[in-house]
Amino acid sequence: MTGFSSRVRRLVRTRAGSGWAGDACCEACGIWLGEHGGQIQHIVARGMGGTSNPVLKTAANGSLLCGTAQTGDHGRAERRDPEMKARGFWLPQGTDPRLAPMTLFGGVEVWRSEDGRYLDESPQGSVAA
Repeated sequence: MTGFSSRVRRLVRTRAGSGWAGDACCEACGIWLGEHGGQIQHIVARGMGGTSNPVLKTAANGSLLCGTAQTGDHGRAERRDPEMKARGFWLPQGTDPRLAPMTLFGGVEVWRSEDGRYLDESPQGSVAA
């Protein structure tokens, strides 16, 4: 399997819907995506051959974005758009996605947990970029 497990995809979509997958919105622009729209972006790319880092397989490393790998906010993240990096929608290899904030469409800065929740502050008490 090259992507996230169905459980992790559901956690990310539920988080993006404020607790209800049917209300899921693009975490970058806020457009409604519902239960089936958009795609889950790997914040830190898996790299060739996948990854042995277990954190990269959790909801902390995922965001729900509109579009495809070529279009919309997902496409912007895949093209390594600098604004998308600054907002935490893609991060360089070696970064712990739990320690880097993500700025949601409303301007709210959050951190992602492995279990699919938003946190108001870094779990380590400091931000690593």
